[in-house]
Formats: sequence, C-alpha cells, structure tokens
Amino acid sequence: MNIDGVVGFLFIALSVASLYLLVAVGLSIVFGSLKYVNMAHGVLYLSGAYIGLLIASSEQYGGLLSDFGQVGLDWGFVPALVLTPVVIFVVGVAMERWIAKPFYERELLDQLLVTFGILIAAQELVAILFGRTGTIYPRPEWLTGAISLPVVGTPPGMSAASTIRVLVVALTLLLVAGIFAFFKYTDYGLAVRAGTEDSEMTQMLGIRIGRPFLLIFAVGAAYAGLAGVLGGSLFNVTSEIGMEIIIPSLVIVIMGGVGSLRGTVVGALLAGLTFAVATELEPSMTQASIYLLAIVVLTIRPSGIFPSAEVRQ
Repeated sequence: MNIDGVVGFLFIALSVASLYLLVAVGLSIVFGSLKYVNMAHGVLYLSGAYIGLLIASSEQYGGLLSDFGQVGLDWGFVPALVLTPVVIFVVGVAMERWIAKPFYERELLDQLLVTFGILIAAQELVAILFGRTGTIYPRPEWLTGAISLPVVGTPPGMSAASTIRVLVVALTLLLVAGIFAFFKYTDYGLAVRAGTEDSEMTQMLGIRIGRPFLLIFAVGAAYAGLAGVLGGSLFNVTSEIGMEIIIPSLVIVIMGGVGSLRGTVVGALLAGLTFAVATELEPSMTQASIYLLAIVVLTIRPSGIFPSAEVRQ
C-alpha cells in the first residue's frame, strides 16, 4: 500500500472514530457529571440526521410524509451543518428538564429502561413518518472527491482522502478541544466539576449547579445532533441509526473509563481503527469488531483505559 492508500485508510478510521466520539462525549460527560445513563442520546443523533436532511434537501419520503410530495427546505449542506446543532441543543434542554431530571435520583436500571424505551419509540415514529428506505445527504461539489486547496491543489499523500472525511475529522478535533477547554477554563465548567465532586457542598457555597448541568447536557445533545449530520454525509440515513450508534458509543465510554473524556477519545480512536481494519479484511465483521475490541480491553483493564469517577482532563 502506497502513502496515498495509507492516508486514505487513516482518514476512514479517523472519520468513523469522530462520529463515535461526538456521540460518546455526550454520554460520557452526562454520566460523569450527572450519573445519568441516557440511552435516549441515540434519539438526538437520529433527530440530527433527519432534521439536517430536511434543512439540506427536498425529497420524496415514504411513510406518512409520502402524501405531501417533496418535503424539505433545500437550503444545502452547510446550513444543515450550522442549524441542526442549534435545534438539537434546544431539544437537549427540553430532554434534560422533562425526561432526565426526574430520573436523576432513580436507580441506573430505571434510567436505562426508560431512555432505551424512548429510543425504540422514537425510531418507530421516524419509520412511520419517513419510511424505512435509506437516504444519503446531497453533498456540495466542493465536498466530493479528494481535498483540493487553493494554489497547491491536492497535498502530497492526500489523493485518497475524501474531502468530507477530512471535514469530519477537522470539525471533531475542534469540538473536542472546545469541550476540554470548557471544563478547564470556564466558570460553568468548573462548577460542573465541583458539583460532580460534591454537589451538596458546592450548593452550600452558593454555586448554582442546575444551570451548568443543564448546559452540559444540551451541549452533549448538540454534539450528537452534529454527528447525525456528519454521519448522514458518510452513510445511509435510516430510522435504525439511533440504535446503531448508541450501543457502540456506550461500549466506547465503558472501554475508555466511564466519566473520563481522555478515555473516551482513546476508546473512539481504537474503535475507529478496528472498524477500518475489519472493513478492509472482513466487512461482515465491522460491527462485531468493536465489541471484540472491548472484550480485549476490558479483560486487560476491567475499569477501562483511563478509569475515572467523574469528568476529568
């Protein structure tokens, strides 16, 4: 394999890892900060994919929407990329207030069952509305083919790296750096970390932790919504993608160390690399490969790669 092939392979691995990471980050920070298992996080990814699709294009769908002909705003991919996380942020605020908050003090099994039920119901609702046929995002011309820069054209070794995968990886790097900076440098981030350590003492000191917790929940939701748009640009969008993304993402969180952002990043990178290798060697094993990886990692390190009881750097 020449250098172009190696770079192309790496960007396949990194782009898949990026999707898992954007979803897993929300799971990790919510569980690390709020001790809340949110399987309904997959609904946010699913919603992001379809809301972005409605913004980006105008298409004929199956299901109940088939009676309305072409449906969608047809504004293009970039508006979908910008507006979808904003919409899902608002959805995340509503989810935290009305679904998550009443269950913060309940057993983890209660949280798991309720949010998993919400995910299943949401997928069936999407199937009823849009049908079960897969759909792919329309990409603008500048996102097709290999990356091409002004003056220099395609950089050496990048001819096999598609522009959309480079975009996915670059955006993920920026967003992950942003969430690390949020926890380290902002007052809200420090309040979340303090509330995670000892919420009662933090409130006695006059720090209101409700709003920071709400903000971090909604930010995690926005990340999942953006992942839905990016995932739609790489793979088919169907009513089943919520379940397809949430289980591997939860495995990545556990494999990395529950509540550890650093562990989540490493776990997602390992999962993306394993996915890409399995795609090359045995495509039928791509999904199973992540679970096999988790078995190996958790056998060696039962508490995860970087075990942590709270959100950490």
